Amino acid sequence: MNKKTKGAWLINHTKKLIDITGAYDFEDVELAGKSGLFLSNLSASDMESEISNDKVNAIAKVSNVKKTEIDTIKKVLERGNYIDVAKDGSISVLGVTTAAVLSHTSDIFDNTSPTNLQRALIDLSEHVSEQPKNDKTLREYISDNYSLSSNDTNNLFSQVDEIGFIDHENLQEEKLYFNGNLFKRDDIQKTQIVLSSLKREDIANISEVDELLSTTGCLSKIKVEQILGDTLMSKLQSIGFYDLNEVSNASETQTFVTKPSAFAKFGNPFEEDALDLAKAFVSSLYYGMNFSSYGRGKITMLQALIKKLVRGFEVGPATAIGEDYKILELKRVIELRSHSSSSNMYYMTLLKKDIGELALKVLEFGDAAEDTLLKTDIYSGNVTNYIGPEEKRTLHRKKQTGLEKKNVQDILRTFRK
Repeated sequence: MNKKTKGAWLINHTKKLIDITGAYDFEDVELAGKSGLFLSNLSASDMESEISNDKVNAIAKVSNVKKTEIDTIKKVLERGNYIDVAKDGSISVLGVTTAAVLSHTSDIFDNTSPTNLQRALIDLSEHVSEQPKNDKTLREYISDNYSLSSNDTNNLFSQVDEIGFIDHENLQEEKLYFNGNLFKRDDIQKTQIVLSSLKREDIANISEVDELLSTTGCLSKIKVEQILGDTLMSKLQSIGFYDLNEVSNASETQTFVTKPSAFAKFGNPFEEDALDLAKAFVSSLYYGMNFSSYGRGKITMLQALIKKLVRGFEVGPATAIGEDYKILELKRVIELRSHSSSSNMYYMTLLKKDIGELALKVLEFGDAAEDTLLKTDIYSGNVTNYIGPEEKRTLHRKKQTGLEKKNVQDILRTFRK
């Protein structure tokens, strides 16, 4: 497994550990993952940054780094020569791309001398990305490759199930493990497998959605549910057949649907946007474009705006810039500068150039066209929060009824034929 993939898994699992207490067996996973998230939110992609202590503490909160953890994580990053910490608590960080963050996260993990149990968790996660595998096969693989005792293997799988690092379903004949990466790679063959298990009417409806997504890039969840129906939509979301992206502000939350393979043309989609920054970037700009009035700086040409930002130019001034892109500012994807003659107007600069470039590629050549963003009736409002596809899928699976879980089991069973 390459460093970027390992780093992506560490980030992925850390997000699931954040709300868990007592997961002491995975402390090195969480330390490496939080260090990576913190480093990502500190850095700009192609420039050195000097960040004040107050801003560092704010970034720590955004990164889910607790006060009791901040000093440890600073020392880890300083030892790796990723940052310099001044006596006043301010931080200097060199330009770091998203790809570099993932590699650094992997190195941090390796340098903690992780246990075989933790190393096995990362391998196990990648091992079920291509296709679901049964419990017996996985236990033998992990036990043989990581010299785990029967008790350690049982402990690993027990915590995998309880924490939800990897999904599983109990079929009558076996227990099957899989994850949300299933349709990010080689999705055509896997789509055919799923379709072979469905009714003719369901196949026709999925084909209709697929055609719309192929030509327009993204659709509102409401639109997709109108075509598929709630039951089929729930079934497909649970196995990661679609990516659901949620954007919200203080008063409302809405969701739109994209293909998991949207980034596949530009590398490994799991690695390319492991931090969900490009998706959040496009989503937030779309909302600003749809919500803002012309008087406060409405965006009318999304691609042109991103191209200007990627070239290093400021955009603005506008009132909307100070109000509509809070999540991007918190993640340090962008930086805002107040207009000297007006306290309500701001300029916007792109800090993470690589994220802008990836978003632009997907908009121009991938599965998220500007036309779609302009025409799709999703929601409009200033963006204060973004929930990525994997978190959305995990939350959905937790809420499933017994009947819905049976429907998912029927689909997963087809992968074992």
